[in-house]
Formats: sequence, C-alpha cells, structure tokens
Amino acid sequence: MATRLPRLLFAARRVSASFGLRMLVFGALALWASWTPLGQAGGLNDFRDSHLLHSYEEAAVRTLTHFGQVPLWNPWSCGGLYALGNPQTRLASPTLLLSAAVGARRAEPLLLFAFLVVAMEGAFRYARLRARSTLGPFLAAPTFGLAGFFAIAWTLGWLNFLGFALLPWLLLGTAHAVRGRIGGVALVVGGFAWMLGFGGTYPVPLCALFVVLEALRGLFSRQLRARRLNALLVLAATALLTLGACAFRLWPILETMQSAPRIMAGAPGHSLQTMARMLVWFPSAAGSNGGPAGIVYVGPAIFVLVAAAGLTRRAAFPLVAAVLAGWLAAGHAAIPSLFGLMRELPVLETLRYPERFLLPFSVYLCELGALGVTALLARARQLRWAQRAVVAVCALAVVGWAIQAPGFGMLSQRAMVVPAPTPVDQPFAQARGNRWAQGYFLALNRGSIACGEAYPVPMSKALRGELPQEEALEDWSAGAALRRSWTPNRLDVEVDAKRPTVLRVNQNWHPGWKTSVGEVLSRDGLLAVSLPAGRHLVTLRFLPRSALGGAAVSALAATCLALLAWRTRRRGQLSGPEACVWALLPLAMWALLALLWHERPAPPHRGNPDGTPILVETSPVDASHVGAHFDVPVELVAARVPSAPDARDILPVELYWRVTGGVPRSASIFVHVTGPGKRKSADHDAVAGSYLLAHAPREQLLRDAFAVSTRDAEPGTWEVWVGLWHASGDHSRIPVRDAGGTTAPEARIRVGTFTVPARSPAVMSPP
Repeated sequence: MATRLPRLLFAARRVSASFGLRMLVFGALALWASWTPLGQAGGLNDFRDSHLLHSYEEAAVRTLTHFGQVPLWNPWSCGGLYALGNPQTRLASPTLLLSAAVGARRAEPLLLFAFLVVAMEGAFRYARLRARSTLGPFLAAPTFGLAGFFAIAWTLGWLNFLGFALLPWLLLGTAHAVRGRIGGVALVVGGFAWMLGFGGTYPVPLCALFVVLEALRGLFSRQLRARRLNALLVLAATALLTLGACAFRLWPILETMQSAPRIMAGAPGHSLQTMARMLVWFPSAAGSNGGPAGIVYVGPAIFVLVAAAGLTRRAAFPLVAAVLAGWLAAGHAAIPSLFGLMRELPVLETLRYPERFLLPFSVYLCELGALGVTALLARARQLRWAQRAVVAVCALAVVGWAIQAPGFGMLSQRAMVVPAPTPVDQPFAQARGNRWAQGYFLALNRGSIACGEAYPVPMSKALRGELPQEEALEDWSAGAALRRSWTPNRLDVEVDAKRPTVLRVNQNWHPGWKTSVGEVLSRDGLLAVSLPAGRHLVTLRFLPRSALGGAAVSALAATCLALLAWRTRRRGQLSGPEACVWALLPLAMWALLALLWHERPAPPHRGNPDGTPILVETSPVDASHVGAHFDVPVELVAARVPSAPDARDILPVELYWRVTGGVPRSASIFVHVTGPGKRKSADHDAVAGSYLLAHAPREQLLRDAFAVSTRDAEPGTWEVWVGLWHASGDHSRIPVRDAGGTTAPEARIRVGTFTVPARSPAVMSPP
C-alpha cells in the first residue's frame, strides 16, 4: 500500500526545485563558510605564496586603473615579466573587473564567496542530469561547494585554484554538447577560457581529463546509438573552439613555457589512510602544522548518501570515475601509479600534488549521493522503511552542511592576515627585493628583483637595485638619457647622443618590446635599444605578438560560436560537420598569424642556480675524475668538491654527468654528506634544476652545480657520496660501478671530502 511522504520532504523538494530559494540556501551556506575571510577583506595575507600571487593581481589593477592600460607587462616582479604569459596570474578573466572596482585585496573574499555558490549550483545541475528528483542533488551539492581545498586556496593565496569550482559546469556542458546542444558547447568553451584566464595551471589539465571521461560516457550511452558520429563531430568542434577561445591566454603561456620550461620532479604519493584523513577528519586552525588532515574536508555524512546509491544501476559510472580520481589522488603511492603514468604525457608532466584529484572525486561523490537519495525517494512511496530512511538521510545531509561549513571556516582561520601596507607615491625603480614579501615592494612602487616563481623566469644578471636612474646610456660619455614618462607597457625616454650608442633599461628584455627609434635588443638580458647619434624621444611599447594575435583568434572563436548558435536556433540541434567547419576558422587564423607575423623568439632559459652554463665541453682541471657507470645509461664523469666551506658556511659542489641513452623518468640523484654528527642530504631530481635525467641531452657533458649548507655541521672531515635512485615506484637505488668496474656497495660513489673547521665560541653562540 502506498504511503504519503511527510510534508517536510515536500517542502524541501519545493526549495530544491526553485532557483531563487536554492540560491538563498547556497548563498547562506557560502556566507557561513566564508565569514572569516569576508571579515578580513582588505588585509594582506602574509603567507609567502600569497605575497607573490596577489602582487600579480595588484599590479594588473594598478596598470588598468592608474595607467589605463591592459596589463600585459609586469615591471614589479622578477625584474619585469610577461604578465599575460605567466601561467599563475588570474588577470585575464572577468574577475579583474571586480578587483578594479573594489580593490584587489577586498575582492579576494568576495570571489571566494561567489565561487562557492557557483560550485554548489554547478554540482547541483550536474547531479540533476541523472537524478530523477531535485532533492538528492540539492542535499549533495554543498559537499563539493564547501570542500576544504577551497578554504586552503584562500589561506595560501592560491585564488587561481578556485577555478576548480567550474568543473561540474564543464561536465554539464560536455553532457549537453554530446546531445548536440549549443548551450553545452558554450559552457565548455566559456568555462575553459575563464578557467585559463583565471590562472588554471592545475584546474585546466585536471578538469580536461574528466571532461574527456564525460564525453566518453555520453558517446557510449544507448540514447546516442543512432547519432554517435554527429556527437563525435560536435565534441571535436567543441575542442577546436575551446582551443581558439583560449588563444588569448594559451598563446602567451606556450611562448613563456618555450623560453622558460617548467620542471616538476619528485614522486608525491598518499596512502588510503592519508586521503581518508584529508576528506573526513575535521580540520583545525593549526596552520601548516595541521598536516594533511581535513585539507579537502567533505565530512562523513556524504558517504552515507553514497552508500544508498547502491540501490540503483545509474551509480556505475560515477563510482568508476570516483575510483579513477582516487587512484590518481594516491599519486606514486599507488602500485601501479596511474598518476605516474599520466605524468609521462606532454603538459601533464609538470603536475604535482596529486591530492588535488580529490576535488573531481568530490564531484562524483555528489552525484552518487544524489542518486542515493533519489533511489530512496523512489521506494519511499511504497515502503515505510524507505520513507523513514529518506527522512533520516535528508536530516543527516543537513547536519553534514552544519558541520562542513564550520570546518571550512576553521581552515580559513589559518590565513595570516595583517594590515595592508600604506602605498607610497614615488617614481618606479627596481630594488633588490624579497620574493616572499612582494606586497610591500609593490606598495612602495618598487620592483622586486628577487623572484620566487614556479618556472625559471628569464632574469638578467645585470639587473640592479636602487640605481640612480632606471634608463641610462651604456656608455655614459656618449650623452645623456632622461625619462619623460613611465607606464608598465610604455616608456618615453629623451636621449641626446653624441655618437651611436645603446640605451639600457633596468628591466628584463622580451621580444614583445617595440621601439620608435633604433632597434630593440637584449643586452646581457636587459631591455636595450641601439640608437644613432642625435636627439631622440625614444618610445618603447610592449606589444607582444602572442597577446595581440591571441586576442584576435579568441575574438574570432567567440564570433564563430555566436554564429553557430544563430544557425541552430530553429532546429535546436548542432550539425557536427558544420560545427567543425566553423571551429576550424580560428585555428586557421592562428596558424596564419604565427606564419606571417614574425617575432624573434626568446631562447630557452636553462642554467645552474649560480649562473654557470649546463652544457660544457670538458670538466675543469681542478675537478676529480670519477668515471662511474650506472645500470642505466648514465655516467658520472667528474666532480668538484672544495676542501672546505666558504666564509658563509656554504659548500659549492659540481657534478659532471653524461647521459647516453633512455633513462626511466623515475631516475633521480641523491647526494649524501656524511661525517661527525647527523648526515646531510642534497638530493635533487633535475640536473641543474633544468633537466630530468630522462630528458637530458644525450652524449653531452652536463654541469650540475648546487650547494650544501654546513652552518650546523660538526667540525671534522666529511665525505660526499653520490648515486641514483628511483624517486617513484619501489624507491630502490640504481647499482653503480666505479672507474675500475667494481660494483659499489650501497649503490653510491664517494666524489670528495672536505673539512669543517672548528668554530670559536663567539661564532657558534646565537646572536
């Protein structure tokens, strides 16, 4: 006999089905979760990463509002860098308008609040695709929207990671695109463009993997059996249009990565127990000392809803997808490692921190939870036990909200927010800087030469802090140079030259700089202009091909998408072949611009941290011959270890490697320094911080220069041992034979010794 559902459930279903009421609930939850950040609006997050990343947004706002320019060049960071080409900047998204309107620091907590609401609504709509009721998606959606990682993003200043909030919208758009709906195509194209413009170094590639998975889900569904080819063509057109729409940011980033390739080594991994602690352990406000517990907090309640999903066959795909996401999140700790296999692919090889795959995992938790509630609702009209179960599950979900929101707030309390510095109005100049205190230098209108970026920014060694003037003639006796006006993207310098000379600007060179007189050139990596004799007003403008051309390609992609929408307004379904034709136009334009618009590329920037080149003809005469051969095609040819540390207690070490064949990507270098007291390590995965052994040039001598601090080392004789090991997998050492062909014990070679002198009590005692 059928039973009636309680009135409370009917009321909850009405709330979940109403967009306005749903937004009120999601908005209230987001407000609860982000209450602490909102109360700190306008303050300076004093965490080092926040200093660096926030300064990019602050510089973009200043460029836009104070100088009336598009933020292309950032002179305040790293001696000057291509702002649009820096993958971590979020200045190329519509959120810049909010930053400009209320201030970059005040905008950050507002963005956090807005993205939480967007994440919850996106999770609701995506789960609603397969759930027959709105109640299940409504109850499950906050699990993703209030995930602890979004609070961690605020705490550390990683606002660009809020782009993950768009993942369910991308999946939703993909599901609709498979069915030939132009709205779905627009969601995917716009979502990726927004995410990339917002600094999606991680969100874009990670989300792209699950978009592909969603596309396969749709292609192999029974409903598309007769229209599978058209769906495949629509998906291809969606991918092409996405590439075109992202050209405004993708072209500058590709240009930057060509000149400054990013190396991400290491073998991070997490056990199932650690991942469980990340997801269900209630977080504390203990800062980084809190460890991984609760950093992706979703709470235990959602797993009860997920358990109920076993009542429906629709749970098969999200369950498999969740398992794949969890497998990836385990990183190199999983055997076999799906994450390790993924890192063998282009672009994806630069990823690290696999726990970020727990965000896609939580999206599928939402879908499973929604399906579980829906399955119980379907039985509740006939079975009294199911009615009680659905009431209990719904109550548990609401209790989960009431626990997850405070957990989010607890994580947000880890932020070290201090009063913002008072701006000083003075002419721009470079300073020696501090890479972890960028916010203070920007307030002083000073550029920080110190750089803390995740990729090797091409920085000139000739940069200087606090010069008498930032623009000067290379030969001071050749005349005089006087700055007439200064903006981030344009410099006007009056030059009176008695003879042909070179004007040097105390900023990094980039091929995007153009001059009204003479020729732009790189002078020791500095921006410079060769000038003829005479009086000139030299105007330097930053107009890079990748920014202007990329914007034109993106504009054409948006136009093609709009035309496709207009042509399908009546029939309602996209034609796959027609969509592909339109989608190819932006890429054809991109190819033509790259072919016909010539701009000298910046050479790849590779070198040791001490400035010495990597590729050398021979090892120096004072280096000791080693001649060690490993069981992979790698030879340690020579080494240079000084007899004692320098006056700063730093021991500079140089190793000279030769790679002669294919090497596993897991092969990494370990350096053990042994002597009286505790052993020291100088392990590193990349030669000179530039090449993994697997990717190093073959048959060439590679200088690997690094340093070891001996400040706390006990006086006496110390030995330096070197070997190779597998940084992932079984973490075993790679056997090695010395110059005489004898297998070395412990798979390591001694390359030198040094002596730490005894220190006087005055030196050893703390100041």
